[in-house]
Amino acid sequence: MNRREALQGMGAAMMLAATSGLEAQGTKSDVVYELRVYHAMEGKLDALVARFRDHTDALFEKHGLKLLGFWLPTDEPMKGRTLVYILKHPSREAAVANWKSFHDDPEWIKVSTASEANGKLVEKVDSTYMKLTDFSPAI
Repeated sequence: MNRREALQGMGAAMMLAATSGLEAQGTKSDVVYELRVYHAMEGKLDALVARFRDHTDALFEKHGLKLLGFWLPTDEPMKGRTLVYILKHPSREAAVANWKSFHDDPEWIKVSTASEANGKLVEKVDSTYMKLTDFSPAI
């Protein structure tokens, strides 16, 4: 499945829900939002969700990765094999620095290695950086 299919499968309601409580950002804003779609290996979605719930979310906070929400698609073809989330970053540069810090964290390396002792959890990750339009409503 390509990124376009993933975005179409999410629907407008999911994207609007992701921006709940956010104010529209003008075109001069450096703030970026990152849509991440994780395609789990067959039968590994529950383990992937558990890793996020039990470890990754706290590590995101530690490394300045501001989580807006997690979603599990309810319709095929993404149902049962896909995890979606959106992060808010102060800038694209901050996103790069925070992801590097996260990936270099010994705790993340330990958690990631342990969670994949019985095989990889993720087939692929789609990442899309986005900016709010100047006409986005304050939700």
